[in-house]
Amino acid sequence: QVKSQFVKIFQSSDWRLFKQVAEANLQEAARLLKKDIRIEGSLKLLARNSRKRLLIGIGVELLLKAIYLKHGYYINKPKKRRALTFPFKFGGVINAQLRNDETVMLNELIQHLPEVVQLQKKDQTTRGLNIAKVFRNKEGHTVTKTHKFDPSNYSDIASSLTSLYEDAFGEKLSVRFSIAPGEVALWKVVRAKKKS
Repeated sequence: QVKSQFVKIFQSSDWRLFKQVAEANLQEAARLLKKDIRIEGSLKLLARNSRKRLLIGIGVELLLKAIYLKHGYYINKPKKRRALTFPFKFGGVINAQLRNDETVMLNELIQHLPEVVQLQKKDQTTRGLNIAKVFRNKEGHTVTKTHKFDPSNYSDIASSLTSLYEDAFGEKLSVRFSIAPGEVALWKVVRAKKKS
């Protein structure tokens, strides 16, 4: 019953909303500080970093769905497995063939992205997206007190997003996720100029 509140066959025009909400999550991830977290003091850093990773993962998934929609592809799953080979374009599929209560999973979106957008830096782009996927999966399912911190994970995601914005939207993104002490957050998108 709750799932039925959100059913929809997404259309190409939905891409802007997906991108806006993706950007809200990613921008919050970039700027989130320990002081923004309401939890016992000794857990603030742990909770902040966990929240950042979750926001990055969710933001990346919504951003990829925006890209698929913008470029003319459905994101809803087919009703019958193997009935359709993902990705499938608008016009080539009828709504009755699709589930209105489930969308394609993040792993599939990453794997098939080169079929939807020409990626100038394919390996770099997919590397950052896969790290974001791990972040989302880990933070959505477990909590660990410690882990091996690798700052390159965040710079790889930032590089991936920068390339993706250029390739998929023709926009220039500058992003830095504030993780280390004193690291200044950055989120700035220079929108593509409209053709007259």
